[in-house]
Amino acid sequence: MKSSTHPGTLIGTQDMKCLLAETRLHRAAFTLVELLVVIAIIGVLIGMLSPALQGMRELARRSNCEQNLVQISLALSSYNLTNGHYPIGTQAKNGPIASEPKGFHHNWAAAILPMLDSKVIYDAIDQNASVYASQNQEVRELRIPTFICPSATGIRHNATCYAGVTGSTETPIDTTNNGTFILNRKMTDSDITDGLGYTLFIGEMLSPAREDLGWMSGTRASLRDGGHPINSGLARIRYLQPDSPLLAPGYVGGFESDHPNGAHLLLGSGEYMFRSNSMDLTVLQQMANRSDGELPAAWQKRGAGILLQPKTPPGEADRNATNNEAPDASEGEPDKSKVPPKKVDESGSAANATE
Repeated sequence: MKSSTHPGTLIGTQDMKCLLAETRLHRAAFTLVELLVVIAIIGVLIGMLSPALQGMRELARRSNCEQNLVQISLALSSYNLTNGHYPIGTQAKNGPIASEPKGFHHNWAAAILPMLDSKVIYDAIDQNASVYASQNQEVRELRIPTFICPSATGIRHNATCYAGVTGSTETPIDTTNNGTFILNRKMTDSDITDGLGYTLFIGEMLSPAREDLGWMSGTRASLRDGGHPINSGLARIRYLQPDSPLLAPGYVGGFESDHPNGAHLLLGSGEYMFRSNSMDLTVLQQMANRSDGELPAAWQKRGAGILLQPKTPPGEADRNATNNEAPDASEGEPDKSKVPPKKVDESGSAANATE
């Protein structure tokens, strides 16, 4: 006899099992297609967010790089105040400097270590021996965090990412360069006649690991010039092959960085700026020259040269006009500029003068 399923009747054991089985069979769940669609959507969202995250990371790295430049600028200023001149770019018996591991080559980067809270490192340097001498090897191989840009990749452990500016053209490092950090010469503020606010002191740089002599070497490893567009040498650095020819010993090179589309530059006044690869080379060369005597090219008129102030928001003009109106005579002192002049009795004045 079949069990009744009408309302109010009891359900048998067999019927209960059938109902439970049907419930399990019709339970809501993801199918394989739905699961794949969800995974695909998540992948698309991650792909869309990834560039934004990378951009945020680069902004953070750029901010850290700027802080490095601030510390270097303060150290240079402190050195100048203490010694009456800026540190020497590099030292040698004679020039020009060859970018080779031989010679004296003590440089500006080592000179400012006491101003970077690294006096212990400075005191460990044998100032009477070559930078490449065995007694200076331990210090030379150190990694100085302030000299490393967070965005730099593929560089030596003891490299520097910041170079002193030797001049405005591609010229071997010598005593006659027109930059601030050159061979065997102490520069003072009076030597920088173009003004600290328009003279480059430091620029970002990169060197291939096999060509880099380290932060302590007063060669192209820590000195560069303004004779090249920004990042013009980046392709060679990034795609250097084992059989690629080495640069000439007297070659100096320009400014490069791993920041997208540009590099940081530091002025003598302490102002740092980020300049793109398309920066006008004429402007860059003029800024790298400490005393060319020319009007700043970056400040000259370009195009129409019309500067417009922002438009006044609606309603602001009426409020300004109301505030600028002359006060009412009944509310305060009268406007003396509107009071008619009194006639002076010249005859009486003359009589009094006679008496």
